[in-house]
Amino acid sequence: MLFDDGETQILIDGFFTRRGILELLTGPISTDIANVNFVMAEYRINRLAAIIPAHSHFDHAMDVGIVANRSSAVVLGSESTANIVRGADLPTNQYQILADREERHFGDFSIQLIASQHAPVRDGKGAWYPGRIAQPLRQPARVEDWKQGVSYSIVISHPNGTALVQGSAGFVPGNLAEVEADVVMLGIGGLGGLGQDYAEQYWDETVRITGAKRVFPVHYDDFSRPFGEIKLFPPMVDDSVQAAQWINHFAKFSEQDYLVERLPFGKPIFLY
Repeated sequence: MLFDDGETQILIDGFFTRRGILELLTGPISTDIANVNFVMAEYRINRLAAIIPAHSHFDHAMDVGIVANRSSAVVLGSESTANIVRGADLPTNQYQILADREERHFGDFSIQLIASQHAPVRDGKGAWYPGRIAQPLRQPARVEDWKQGVSYSIVISHPNGTALVQGSAGFVPGNLAEVEADVVMLGIGGLGGLGQDYAEQYWDETVRITGAKRVFPVHYDDFSRPFGEIKLFPPMVDDSVQAAQWINHFAKFSEQDYLVERLPFGKPIFLY
């Protein structure tokens, strides 16, 4: 997701490489540099000030060092994210390790990272590939080498409005009680397998608690498909249809009015 006010750009995640399922399972894998170059040119990513992975798994952070090296952007995140970009030889003045709820400012944007939880997709006990990346991660590497690190709720404030990016369908009860948002980018990967009760609590702890009225489900597509081909995972892998039905139900039968929308691929929209 690229946030752009016409002067400053903020990129959430850095994952433009697409590897097929066989490559992902057998590895090792590396960044598709040609595709990174294409994306940055095609979508005019030329005023990039900051890159913020939601956490350090490969499908969020694999390409952050390569993208940052092609810009002057600062990468924000955990020690694990820092070790990803160190592995890409990013200069030390282009990455920062932030403490919980620490803020940074870029142009008219204010960024706050709030430590959260990953969706408990591993038998209800947390993420696949938990832990941290303890040393510079050089490519090629195996999928499991991109360990989770810290999962964040990312608050992006601007004079025109505030967005919350919840990159994974995990939460800490009451963690966002002091956050006010207009828009929530709601990660629903893995949500369909966690049950309706969990999904409703997740909605309450991200959308309802922040007062947001506009919701964009994200992180539901099969990232083993070619870049730009938006397809759902097979239901046996991730039941995104069920998750979407729950989200629509919570929005429809709430006392508040919510607008749940699908983000168009590669096209700008006005958030506020």
